[in-house]
Amino acid sequence: MEDKKIFILKDESVSKAILKLSIPMVMGMMVQVLYNLVDTYFIGMLNDSNQLAAANIALPVFMMLMAIAGIVGSGAASYISRCLGNKDYEEANKTISIATGILIIISMLVMIGGGLMSPNLAKGLGANEATFDDTYSYIVIMFIGSIPVMCSYALGQLLRSEGNIMQSVIGLALGTVVNIVLDPILIFGLNMEIAGAAIATVIGQASTLFYFAYAYFKGKTTLKISLRQFKYDQKIFKEIFIIGVPASFNQMLMGVATVVANNIAVGYGNLTVAGMGVAMKIMTIGTFVFMGFSAGCQPLVGYNYGCGNISRVKEIIKKGIIITSIIGLSLALIFGVFASSLIGLFTSDIEVIDKGATILRALIVSLPFVGGQMISTTSAQSMGKAMVAFILSISRQGILYMPLLILLNKLFSFSGFVYAQPITDIIMIVFSSMLLYKVMPKDSIKEISTTEEFV
Repeated sequence: MEDKKIFILKDESVSKAILKLSIPMVMGMMVQVLYNLVDTYFIGMLNDSNQLAAANIALPVFMMLMAIAGIVGSGAASYISRCLGNKDYEEANKTISIATGILIIISMLVMIGGGLMSPNLAKGLGANEATFDDTYSYIVIMFIGSIPVMCSYALGQLLRSEGNIMQSVIGLALGTVVNIVLDPILIFGLNMEIAGAAIATVIGQASTLFYFAYAYFKGKTTLKISLRQFKYDQKIFKEIFIIGVPASFNQMLMGVATVVANNIAVGYGNLTVAGMGVAMKIMTIGTFVFMGFSAGCQPLVGYNYGCGNISRVKEIIKKGIIITSIIGLSLALIFGVFASSLIGLFTSDIEVIDKGATILRALIVSLPFVGGQMISTTSAQSMGKAMVAFILSISRQGILYMPLLILLNKLFSFSGFVYAQPITDIIMIVFSSMLLYKVMPKDSIKEISTTEEFV
C-alpha cells in the first residue's frame, strides 16, 4: 500500500483522517443521490402522478439489488481492511479476486430469477391497476441490468476498503453524468417515459462498472483482481459471508419496509404514494452523506483494529458520530424550512406537494440520529463483530420500524404512519451506541485475529 494511504490510516490526526477519506466519499455519494433525484425530476416532468408513484413502488427492487451485492462487497471489504492492517497483502488480493467471482455468479442468478418473477413482484410491491404497467416495466429493466448494477456497487466498496476513494468517486461520477444525459433523451426524445429512466440508470451503472474494471486491470489500484485465484477458500468465504450477510440485512429490510410503507400509503391514495416517494428521495441526501462518512471511517476502523490500536478506533467512532450528528441537524433545519419548495421541484401537483411536504417534515426528525447508527454498524462490520453487526442490521427496519409502522398507523392513522421512522431512529441511536460500547475492547492490544466470529 502506498505510504500516503498508510499515513492517513495509521498516523494522521483522527479528524483530518476522517475528513480526508470521507469528503471524497460523500462527494461520490452525492453523485449517487443524483441518480435518484434526476430520475424523479424527469419522471415528474411527465405530469403523471401514477408514474411518479410507480417509481417509488419499484424502488425496493433497486434497494434489494444493492443489498445482495452488499453481502459480497461489505463482507470482503471488512476482511480486506483487516488484512491490510495485518500487512497480509497476499490474503487481501485473494479475497478481492474470490469476491469478484462470487459477485458475477450471484448477479447472473438474480438477473434470471428476478426477470421471471417481475409480474408477481410488481403486485407484491403494492402496484394497483393504475400503476402496475409502469411499475412492471421499471423493475424488469432493473433485473435485466442486475450485473452492472450489482457489480458496480460492490466494486466501489472494495475500492474503498483499500483507501482508494478517488477511483471510486470518478467511477460514480462517470455513471451519473451518463445517466443525466440519457434521461431526457430516453424519457422524452424516444417517448419511453418511466422505462427510459430505468434504462438510463442501468447504462449509467454499466459505465461505472467499466471504469472500475479499467482501474483494477490497468494498475490504478493497490490490490489486483485475478480470476485465476477464484476458487473455494473456506476461510475467505466464511469471512465474506459471516460479515456480509448481517451487514446487508439492514438494506434488505429497508427494501421490505419500503414495500410495507407503500402498501399502507396506497390506502391514503396514489397521490400520497407519489408525495412520499419524492420526500424519501430528498431524504436520501442525508442518508448518502452519512453513508459517505461511514464508508470513510470503515478503512480507518478496520486498519487500526487490525493493528490493535483500540484507542484510535474509539476516537474514530466518537468523532464520526459527532460529525454526522451535526450535519444531520443542519440538514433537518434546511429541509424543514424549504420542504414545500423542495417537493415542488419534482412535481407541479398541489396535492402531491402538500402530502410530500408533510411527510418530509416528519422524516427529518430522524436526520440527527441516522449518521451515528451507520457509524456504529459500519464499525462493528470493520472489526469483524459479526453478531453485533447482525443485531444492528435487523433492529432498525426489522425489529423496530415495521412493527411500529403498523401499530402507530393503526392507532394514530396518518400521523402514526409518518412518525414511525423518526421514533425508531431515536431509539436506535441509543441502542447502537450502548451495544458497540459493550463489545469494544478496553485497551490497545498488540495483535487481533482477522476473524472474530459472532462476538
